Amino acid sequence: MFTYLLFALAAVSLLVVYYFRMLNRKKPVPAALRSAAILKFNSYKSFGIMATIRFNDTGAPNVGDQIEQEGNTYRIKGVIVESPLQHDQVWECKLEKM
Repeated sequence: MFTYLLFALAAVSLLVVYYFRMLNRKKPVPAALRSAAILKFNSYKSFGIMATIRFNDTGAPNVGDQIEQEGNTYRIKGVIVESPLQHDQVWECKLEKM
């Protein structure tokens, strides 16, 4: 009888711990897609996907921004700040395909 009570108490405590972990889990914030056109892909094995991108909105691209091109979604992992193509909202960025 005592073992059944101990087993039930252990099961309930595990369920309570699991429930509170589920409540406190950080939920990812969905990033909005920026309006952009990828002009040119440059793929380097050691560095990843580099691309020349023209953004349709104003403002510099930020790490974590997402863009969509031909049904594929890309996340910006880096921005080359000292690029000669920074005029007219054209930037060179490191991308990650999602």
